[in-house]
Amino acid sequence: MNSGRVFYKVNELLIFNSGVEKVYLEAYDSVKNEDLKAFFNERAFERNQFTKDLKAEMESIEEKSQQSAGLSTNFYEIWRNFRNLVLMDNENGLLNEVYRLKEVSIEMYNQLLMEPNLPLSVCKLLGKQRDSIQAAMNMMKRDLTLVY
Repeated sequence: MNSGRVFYKVNELLIFNSGVEKVYLEAYDSVKNEDLKAFFNERAFERNQFTKDLKAEMESIEEKSQQSAGLSTNFYEIWRNFRNLVLMDNENGLLNEVYRLKEVSIEMYNQLLMEPNLPLSVCKLLGKQRDSIQAAMNMMKRDLTLVY
């Protein structure tokens, strides 16, 4: 595989993280529960930082892909579900969608981390970001278990 494929996949992840940030900000603006507001604000900030860090890392490598990437249909399905749950004021369903979004994110990170031509610095950054998402998922799972 060539490095163009790696940079295409990194670009996909950048676009995905930017989209996820927008979903979290929209949820932040829509929910009334202050704990959820704080949660969505923190998650939006985290995705924004992921995007900035990954862009900076890719710029330092100074390779650009000629291919453009877009958001997956899976992302749009999650986004639609998110919007509907926000409109219905369904906090429990909203948290389930957040969990699903995190699962999709981890899958994207894992697929990218398996690329053979991934520069070590990018690999380390992706691993750190993926682990942060996984830690948030584990915390959500624990907190949701305590609620029930």
